[in-house]
This record gives sequence, structure tokens and C-alpha cells, in this order.
Amino acid sequence: MSVDQSQTLSQIIEQITGDRIHEKKGGKFFFKFYLNSKMSETPIETLDLGVRAYNSLKRAGYSTIGELAEDIASGAEISKIRNCGTKSCREIMEKLFLYQYSCIPQEKRARYILEIVEMNVVKNRG
Repeated sequence: MSVDQSQTLSQIIEQITGDRIHEKKGGKFFFKFYLNSKMSETPIETLDLGVRAYNSLKRAGYSTIGELAEDIASGAEISKIRNCGTKSCREIMEKLFLYQYSCIPQEKRARYILEIVEMNVVKNRG
């Protein structure tokens, strides 16, 4: 796991925007996927998920980050996967985000974080 991936979502957002976010229990986390071929072929083990989240994804047939990201982007709900509760869903989404964030060129990261913050403030208000 890279240094970027070891930071939490909250730490990254605070570092770039200066704002502290308070995670709402059971709240959803939204972001856009920007996958390249390397990311698409990367095994889900790279996400360094907890045992329950990892096993849920494996049982559901996911072996690469690309497969998982494509299904989520097309509207599949990971909460429908057996043994994938609220905490596991949030963990999976955060780890996907952190992996993607670590793959984005340094000069584009701040703009990407601002886009994500705006997207989540609007979605979580309703």
C-alpha cells in the first residue's frame, strides 16, 4: 500500500480543503471513477480490505478493481452482496477512492478532491 493509500479519506480532504468532515454513520460516499487500463487489471487484493469486505467481493465473483468499478458505475449496489453490510460497503468505497486517488497525477489531485467534496455535500443533504 502506498503512502497515499494509508491516509484516510478525512485526512486527505482536510489537507487539501482545510475543512474537517464528520462522517455520518451509514452515510454513502460518492465519487467518479477514472479508470485506466492498469487500474482495471489490478487485483482487488491491492485495496487492502478487511476480511469480511474482501471475502464478500470474492464470493460475488470480483477479482479486479476494474470489474468492481464498472459494476458500481453501472448502478450495481454492493450492499446487495451477501455479508456486505454498511461498514463493509463504506470501506470498499473508501479504499477504491484512495486507490484511485493514489493513481491520479499529483497536479490533478486537489481539483479531484474538491469535486468529490462538492459531490458528497450535495448528495448527502437530501
